[in-house]
Amino acid sequence: MATIRAEVRRKLELLERYRSIRQEEILKEMRFHAERECEEGRFPWKGEFRPKDEIEELYKRRKRWGIRFTIDLSLLCVGLAALLWAGPFLIRILLPN
Repeated sequence: MATIRAEVRRKLELLERYRSIRQEEILKEMRFHAERECEEGRFPWKGEFRPKDEIEELYKRRKRWGIRFTIDLSLLCVGLAALLWAGPFLIRILLPN
């Protein structure tokens, strides 16, 4: 009679084998789908296939927004630094003794 620990280990090994076989099947299906899309001139982009021109446009748009974010963040930091530097002067003006 097998012990409970041995039985659990055997079932876990079976589950692991089943999982690996299933992952290989899914990989074959995905590879077939990707190769078919590539033949049609479409490439993967965030979980879906798109034409090369559209992907290039998305990269350009992402770069443009990245630059915009950097400039906006820099201006915000400069504004906050100026406010921090002018803080004591503003307090003296607004709260005279």
